[in-house]
Amino acid sequence: MKIFQFKEILPELPNLLIRRRLKFEFERIPFEVKGLPLKKIRNFFRAGLNQFLLPQKPLGYPVIAQVEPANFCNLSCPLCLTTSETAARPAALLSFDRFKAFIDEVGDYLLLIVLWNWGEPFLNPDLFKMISYAKSKNIVVHSSTNGQVKFDEATAGRLVDTGLDSLVFGIDGTTQETYGQYRKGGNLENVLENVRIVVGTKKREGSRTPRLILRFVVMRHNERELPSAHRLAEELGVDFFAIKTADLPSALGENLDGDFAPANRTYQRYEYQVGSFQRKLKPFICMRPWKRITLDALGEIIPCEYDYKNLHSFGRTKDGQRALPIWKGTGAGEFRKKFNKGNNNFYLCQNCTYKNRVAEDCTIAVVRLKEG
Repeated sequence: MKIFQFKEILPELPNLLIRRRLKFEFERIPFEVKGLPLKKIRNFFRAGLNQFLLPQKPLGYPVIAQVEPANFCNLSCPLCLTTSETAARPAALLSFDRFKAFIDEVGDYLLLIVLWNWGEPFLNPDLFKMISYAKSKNIVVHSSTNGQVKFDEATAGRLVDTGLDSLVFGIDGTTQETYGQYRKGGNLENVLENVRIVVGTKKREGSRTPRLILRFVVMRHNERELPSAHRLAEELGVDFFAIKTADLPSALGENLDGDFAPANRTYQRYEYQVGSFQRKLKPFICMRPWKRITLDALGEIIPCEYDYKNLHSFGRTKDGQRALPIWKGTGAGEFRKKFNKGNNNFYLCQNCTYKNRVAEDCTIAVVRLKEG
């Protein structure tokens, strides 16, 4: 089930209330949290009411956190805001001390931490400490990498020992020519070797985690390699193969759909007007400011990842300022008042690539390659 889709929660109530465990999906990947304390269960239900009441000051506390370990990257992908729009922010690494203070404050309520935003998480030397600390609070931790920071067996061993629940490797091509056309500055073999090392380390240590996801973002130049990417995922021994539609943020240009949208409609994020790449409008409801808290690498609490310029920051966690009072504060309340479920003139909502999509999720298919 998805978090806060109550029609899917009902069958899970016995597990949640009696066995204190909860199964849910994020990006179509299944997760399960066991041994939930009553405090988290109570907050889960209180926070769920926000989608009906839409209060300026939310009930309860967020159950999902998105945390940005680094706001810069070692690649220059043409559709990624990291290499263009986010340059308005100074390059930064989130410190472990700030992360620890954040988790100490919100960890009693969180079910899931999404440990990436703009930038490559593995550029932060404290990333493994962050994962281990979050796992000590019984929180599911899901992260992602472009695979260009090279692993050796010792590094892979440290990664496995953190308890990380899942790790996405992005490839977007099965030949260097295709891969490099989008992942500019990247080497495909680096990614594949890192995957092999982590798979081998998991086998040696008898560990099921981190579950590895090979993710393929389908674009016009690479859609022909989708079948070979699926085969490659099987050969590598990862747990899942994921297919995702391409982010096409309007901030980067008006002709992105015509240049990057795949020819096969199955893999297009949007439905287009006949004879053009003008997107058809779809009903859209966004609950990010109520159910998720986002901490960027500068320590700012922002409405969501699309506030990549920090123009709508709720406040910065520094000088004794804590995250939850900021998230529930006056500035955040004024933002929610004007938010209108994502239908507004805020730049982050105008550039949001989740609006008008055809499928419910940007990840349109996940193939389980291993049980467990």
